[in-house]
Amino acid sequence: MRPFIVTEIEAGKLPRWGLLLLCVLYVLPGFVGRDPWRHDDAAGFGIALTMSRGGLADWLMPNIAGEPVSSQGPLPFWIGATFARMADGILTEHAAVRLATVVLLAATLALVWYASLALARRPGAQPSDPFGASAKTVDFARAIADSVLLVFMATFGLIARMHETTGDVAQVTWIALFLFGCAQALERPGRGGAIAGAAIAATLLTRGLPMAIVLTAVLLALPTAVRSFRLVAGKMLPAALGPALLGTLVWPLLLVGGDDATRAHLLAWLQAQLHAVSGPTVDGVGYFARTVPWFYWPAWPVATWAIWRWRSRWSEPAVALPLLAVSAFAVQALIAPRGSEALLLPATVPMALLAGMGLPTLRRGIVSLLDWFAVMSFTLFGVAIWAWWIALMTGFPPRMAYRASQLAPGFEPSWIIVEIVFGGIATLAWLALVRWRISRQPRMIWRAMALSCGGLVLAWFLAMTLWLPVFNERNTYRDVAIGLREALAVAPDDCVATRGLGPAQRASFMYFARPQFQRKADDGDAGPCRWLLIQDDGPITRTKPDATRGATLVWQGQRRPNVGERFRLYRIDGDMPAAIPGARQGAGGN
Repeated sequence: MRPFIVTEIEAGKLPRWGLLLLCVLYVLPGFVGRDPWRHDDAAGFGIALTMSRGGLADWLMPNIAGEPVSSQGPLPFWIGATFARMADGILTEHAAVRLATVVLLAATLALVWYASLALARRPGAQPSDPFGASAKTVDFARAIADSVLLVFMATFGLIARMHETTGDVAQVTWIALFLFGCAQALERPGRGGAIAGAAIAATLLTRGLPMAIVLTAVLLALPTAVRSFRLVAGKMLPAALGPALLGTLVWPLLLVGGDDATRAHLLAWLQAQLHAVSGPTVDGVGYFARTVPWFYWPAWPVATWAIWRWRSRWSEPAVALPLLAVSAFAVQALIAPRGSEALLLPATVPMALLAGMGLPTLRRGIVSLLDWFAVMSFTLFGVAIWAWWIALMTGFPPRMAYRASQLAPGFEPSWIIVEIVFGGIATLAWLALVRWRISRQPRMIWRAMALSCGGLVLAWFLAMTLWLPVFNERNTYRDVAIGLREALAVAPDDCVATRGLGPAQRASFMYFARPQFQRKADDGDAGPCRWLLIQDDGPITRTKPDATRGATLVWQGQRRPNVGERFRLYRIDGDMPAAIPGARQGAGGN
């Protein structure tokens, strides 16, 4: 590897207030002032909500109002449910679960910074200093840590997924904890190994066996591939063994020692783990080929450069650890039966660490390209967000206003002065950042990521202030759930059987309407339930329900933004009818 020099000016740290402000603007928007949103966000919230309202069985077997969710581990929802119970009477249940997600996201940012700091302080990661002109070790390490955090927050595919109440947020936190533990093990083998082992256990209780096996493989491979880890393996690996085994065995043993229901849930969970590695498939590989270039931007170009620049020193811990992790996560994603963004999330942390090692040697042309792309794209994003919002609010120009209104048909826009002020301040801050970057031409290591991170934070902030009421209207089930609650008011204590009801819809109805859902839904036998709730999807939603003997249609509703989805509530007059016209059997889509 060709030597490189980093001067004191280049190792200048990002002002603490600036870095903290970026972190706050990254974390908080998207958590405040909204309902549970359809798809994964509402489904994840539903599991935590069921736990907070339920008993021991609900805490041991993740479910949404009695509908088992066998593919999910319980740990992230234990955290959310604990927050919900602790904040009872202070915050709403949804606000409390979102607060837990905020804490996990903030912890992730802190762990990423400290993991990169520990790796960058290693002698092998330091720049050459033949003439005594390079920056001090601590200054260089802090500059790298600042840069890695900017890369992490600038990653396109991360920001939306990290603002959902799902297990994905916790899983990224455990990945950051694992890498932090491995980095700490170089100086404190016992402590670092214990942290890494705890992260493996937390991973098994979150995303299951495949991801836990991947982390274990990385931990075992480090002493073989890296001499520095080989020197501490005698203390690191035994220290990791205890927390890993204890943490991974407690929950399965509790299920095994329970009744038939808990053992059946464990079996279903194990089957879900096998299904998670039943690939690869052509569709999955195609999905990743289409998604990876934008999902990991701008981290992947810089990480690729780091791999090339450090090609003769891949055994350096600051390079080997994230490179092994990225490779292992890539294999785990490829052997999945289908592609998803959730499978891409774990690699964001090690890829940011790897990119941080490439920034000190990044050529000026690449830096200029990244800056040019950030200025052009995020300025256009900002202009588009403002322009479409103004069209929605004023009705001019008419065609643009009509298209904007189709995001949430029936939504009545209202001027939101506070959000306008905050959006204006954020826009001015972006323009000031662009002017500073272009006019000053700073030489600090983190300069290459300043515009990318600042631009993404601006776009996200504008979307989650100006457009939040529209997005909330588009994605919430509040209104339709209130209609269901009013229909059930005549007999609120009678249980409700369901057919075709998806997990997000079930969670939203449980939160807003509080029906007494049947514990085992969609099993074809409603037992004593006097209500039947059906979800229809597709062309059937445009037809009129037929009359059915033994059941009376008392209510039907749908969200205005989604005409392809309809809900029907029947009052059962006698025995449960053998069939309801148009009823979809089995779990519905989200």
